[in-house]
Amino acid sequence: MRKLLVPASWIYGMMVSARNFLYDRQIKKSVEFDLPVISIGNLSAGGTGKTPHIEYLIRTFHDQFRVGTLSRGYGRRTKGYRLAETTDNARDTGDEPLQIKRNFPQVTVAVCEERAIGIPIMLLDDPSLQIILLDDAFQHRQVKHGLNLLLTDYSKPFTRDYLLPAGNLREPVQNASRADAIVITKVPANASAASVMALKKEVQMSANQKVFASTLNYGLMYLMWDASKMAHDVSKLHILLLTGIASSHALAEYLKSKVTKLTELMFADHHPYSMRDIRKIITAYRSLPAESRMIVTTEKDAVRLLPFKDQLLNEGVEIYCIPVEVKFEAEEKSAFDDFVRNFIVKTLQSRNNE
Repeated sequence: MRKLLVPASWIYGMMVSARNFLYDRQIKKSVEFDLPVISIGNLSAGGTGKTPHIEYLIRTFHDQFRVGTLSRGYGRRTKGYRLAETTDNARDTGDEPLQIKRNFPQVTVAVCEERAIGIPIMLLDDPSLQIILLDDAFQHRQVKHGLNLLLTDYSKPFTRDYLLPAGNLREPVQNASRADAIVITKVPANASAASVMALKKEVQMSANQKVFASTLNYGLMYLMWDASKMAHDVSKLHILLLTGIASSHALAEYLKSKVTKLTELMFADHHPYSMRDIRKIITAYRSLPAESRMIVTTEKDAVRLLPFKDQLLNEGVEIYCIPVEVKFEAEEKSAFDDFVRNFIVKTLQSRNNE
């Protein structure tokens, strides 16, 4: 069916190219800030693992630098600039910003549709900020990104996709050349070095562009409303995997290797859970064997489910979260960290010398 939409993709591509032409020729101006601004984005419409990579950068650099994150806050019911708090509702800040704030309370997390407006307000809220991470900002060219990191899924690289609506790309493939580095994400544990190297060559759009590869590392599951309660052995359980994310394939495959049986209950990405959904979740949970059942969800879903804690507890339903972290192989990690750190240090030094 998508092949029928190819003409619409051509029209969409011309519109995107025209907009980028205006920025490339500086007819439309990008706002530049005198601190390190790092964009983490993609060409495709979600599912590449942007949030875990943002959390990786926070985890790597927050001890050395004062880090803040700014995103649009997709799916929130509020408008304009908003500073996230750990006590927020996901509908006020968006699920991913709230997840980041809950995982890193010391980090300044803000949302704003217009990044060029959001950054100055962030700097007023926290003048000590040294780095700003922009979530899903590859297409948002109102702000000049000091470092452009482009993510692409190992199983669905942008080089093998098509423009919306025939495919999932928001920009033509050649526009990946704007990225300073490309990260191939979700590389399977059993992927050969040769296949990874071949894909690195395939996605590299310019000679000076760096290409890295990362995997996802899943941690111990913990009770959604009590992180001290861990699920250490799930091998004999029948898991109900509850997700409202762009792609649950990697997580489902991981859990299938760890549990007796897996049943999936999937909602759309950023799905705003309702009481009707909660009743559906409870029904699905009760359909599983009582002696071996457990619900597992993502941290992104958890922040949208937390408002229903009382209803779930009253029905005897407990939900466990599974944390996920980005992992690079040793040499790759050193190269990637140095690449980002060198940009940060160079930018800060230039700022201090002015």
